[in-house]
Amino acid sequence: MKQHVLKLLLLLLLCTGVQQLAAQTYTPVAVTGFNNDIVAESGTSSLAVTTTPLDLSFYLLYSVNFATANSISGGIPDNGLLTNGNRSYQLAPYDAPNGLYLSDAGHVPNTTASGTLALTTPAAFSKLSLLLFSTEGSSVVGATLHFTDGTWSDAGNVHVDDWFNGANAIVSGVGRIARKAAPPYLVDGMSGNNPRFYRFDVPMACKNQPKLLDSIRLNYISGGDTSSRAVILAVAGVSYVPVSITADITPAICNNANGSIALSVTGGTPPLSYAWTSSPVQVKDTATGLAPGNYSCTILDVYGCATTYRGTVPKKTAAVLTATASKDSLCAGGSATLTASATGPVSNYSWQPGSGNANTVTVSPGVTTSYIVSAVDTLGCTIADTVKVTVTPVPAAPQAGAVTACADSTAILAVQNATVPYTYHWYTTATGGTVAGTGNTFTAPGAATDATYYVEAANGSCISPRISVAVSRLTQVAVPVVTATQITPNSVIFVWQPVAGATGYQVSVNGTAYVAPASGLAGTTHQVTGVSLAEGVTINVIALGGEICQNSAPGNTTAKLLNQDIFIPNAFTPNNDGHNDVFRAQGNIITGQEMKIFNQWGELIFATSELSRGWDGTSNGKRQPMGVYVYAIRLKLADGKETVRKGTVNLLRP
Repeated sequence: MKQHVLKLLLLLLLCTGVQQLAAQTYTPVAVTGFNNDIVAESGTSSLAVTTTPLDLSFYLLYSVNFATANSISGGIPDNGLLTNGNRSYQLAPYDAPNGLYLSDAGHVPNTTASGTLALTTPAAFSKLSLLLFSTEGSSVVGATLHFTDGTWSDAGNVHVDDWFNGANAIVSGVGRIARKAAPPYLVDGMSGNNPRFYRFDVPMACKNQPKLLDSIRLNYISGGDTSSRAVILAVAGVSYVPVSITADITPAICNNANGSIALSVTGGTPPLSYAWTSSPVQVKDTATGLAPGNYSCTILDVYGCATTYRGTVPKKTAAVLTATASKDSLCAGGSATLTASATGPVSNYSWQPGSGNANTVTVSPGVTTSYIVSAVDTLGCTIADTVKVTVTPVPAAPQAGAVTACADSTAILAVQNATVPYTYHWYTTATGGTVAGTGNTFTAPGAATDATYYVEAANGSCISPRISVAVSRLTQVAVPVVTATQITPNSVIFVWQPVAGATGYQVSVNGTAYVAPASGLAGTTHQVTGVSLAEGVTINVIALGGEICQNSAPGNTTAKLLNQDIFIPNAFTPNNDGHNDVFRAQGNIITGQEMKIFNQWGELIFATSELSRGWDGTSNGKRQPMGVYVYAIRLKLADGKETVRKGTVNLLRP
């Protein structure tokens, strides 16, 4: 659209005859960066007051003051101001470097291949011009613009004519003289209107015009021959003035096309042209016959730089109507009062949907609905406004089943008909209270007693009824009371009374894995046979519940078996490791003893009559050496009988 408008504006410029650029005033731009003094300004020695000649004939420029002092004609103004029509160039002071002297690769004495003219005060320009000339034939010079924001722009190249007889000179006929130490001086070129200075009008892109120009980089590109050189004398420019726009907007009455926008534009480079986004396109600074809405106008200056204005033509009415709702969000089944307020007198209220004709109505929509209210003001304009009432469905009550759980363990409660995007809130009370948890599931903490929780579904602020969810706690069955009966030397029978609520029993003998009783899972007896452990038999009995957590704690008892065997070891190792450290006779029918120990020479080294004592491999506190020892033991038995046991025992040491 923007390109279309720009093309249209350019076409309008051509069609209206605006083909010539409007005259612009170029004013001097103060710069530094000149590398030679090329103007003789005082005294009688042009050699003494300059730094270099400008061509192979040793010619240079001179001032009117120098001409007077040496009785010659011509010269450039003493103040350095050169003017032609709307262009003014200010040369640098004559007693300092006043020319940028360039040549190919800087091979000509006193020249450089490039140089930079820095603005004394950076400024913005819509046009820029350099005053320059070439000697010893023509030259080609390139320029690059550098801005204070760090950006740069290639200004292109220019063909610069020789200072004698070139075309399109902007300053001419000032004369030239030889660079020498003393008069007389002969003025050269004035009769042919020479030497001549030319202009290099540097293009300024629209995007660069608002930027502050910092410096101009000049590069010598090529010349007519190896002796050619270029001289830049001064810089002039047209100051950039930004476009400033003020607008006078006339509203459109009601909804008619009777509004307008009148622009007052300052700045830019005239003449300016306009193109509005109206239909049809209007090309003046004022657009008329506009309906309410948004409009823009593209303004082109003489260089094609565009500025866009955007404005809105409002609709003018005698009143403004505003619709509001007592509740702009309802749960299904709720109602709201809609009210229309006007800033001035109105009549003929009308609500849609519905058939209300007053400034207030009560509505109960089943779904989200936008209501439009209209009225007529005193200008006959129909004014309107819209208010939206959002309706949120109320969720159905959730479903959740009761659960059972072991005492002191957590319980997972779950909503069975969870629906997206509803959220679910869990409570410990039937009404009120604070939320205990949120989500499709809830973890009830461990407890010893039954509890009831409550859950509701929420769709935004719309809440379902709460339902209750019971948590029943399971209890342990009683601990079995176990007794031992019918104890024999190699067997015992354990019995226990049935436990209320038990589903069965499990037994463990002397720490073995739990198994079903010998009388069966539901039995209450267990017989242990083939046992020869003198220390006895220990049984643990667990009563089983419906769940593992209902299993009872173990009921236990220990039975000592009657063992008829007498065991006397044939070796022992008294190394205090807890295993076989003492030599003694073993058997639970032994009630007394007399023990004697002899060494290999028949000497008595140990004796005892204590039942609980045995030989620990010492004699009178001294360790006895490894070897074979003889024992004689008289044993008293539980049935009152006695027996004598004799033999040998090996005392072993590591």
